[in-house]
Amino acid sequence: MPLLLNDNSVELWVVDLRASGVKLEHAFQLLSDDELRRAEQFRFPVHRDRFVFARASLRRILAGYLGMEPAELVFTYSEFGKPRLVTPRTDICFNASRSHETALVGCSRGREIGVDIERIRRDLEVDDLAQRFFSAKENERLRTVPPQLRHLAFLRCWTCKEAFVKAARMGLSLDPVKIDVSVALANSSDPGAGTEEFTVNGWSLFAFGTAAVEGHLCALVTKGTGLSVRVQPWSG
Repeated sequence: MPLLLNDNSVELWVVDLRASGVKLEHAFQLLSDDELRRAEQFRFPVHRDRFVFARASLRRILAGYLGMEPAELVFTYSEFGKPRLVTPRTDICFNASRSHETALVGCSRGREIGVDIERIRRDLEVDDLAQRFFSAKENERLRTVPPQLRHLAFLRCWTCKEAFVKAARMGLSLDPVKIDVSVALANSSDPGAGTEEFTVNGWSLFAFGTAAVEGHLCALVTKGTGLSVRVQPWSG
């Protein structure tokens, strides 16, 4: 059954990367030569396999919208590494992110998009990292968050900044300190709360709490307002 993607909708697919056996073998068969070369660069098999299954799932999702075979899709990459489709020519924009055993794939029509997903963890040097990568206002708001919740607030802000950089297609050339998404930290009492929508420099920013993907925080950045955003599991 083909997938449908309307002009004013954004679909986020959550992919479980814990694949093995026949599923993983099929995933390898869908990848292009350059993707297989990238896979072989991973030092540990578990990281290689997650990359392979994530790429195969991305191909399957896009092929579902386009009515094609996943292996027929051809990608090109920007100077900052962001992929786009060259075969077939389409107005579908997409972006993907991985964190441990979970991937997030975002798709839209005719609008740039960036997504990020991060597994919740407490072993981060939050204050040191924030001083290096956060703006002055972001650091100011982070300090107002209770210590027991600061790791959640940090990850919330981090995912929003990552998604913004990817949507803007600027890669490492965009200094993260100069990106201010402090609006995402307004709810300092519960930084892992449900979905919130903000506007940052003309972009729409959606911050997703743990209700969207259990054990993770996610973010979406795209152009446009009044969008329908749906988060759903990918069953393949």
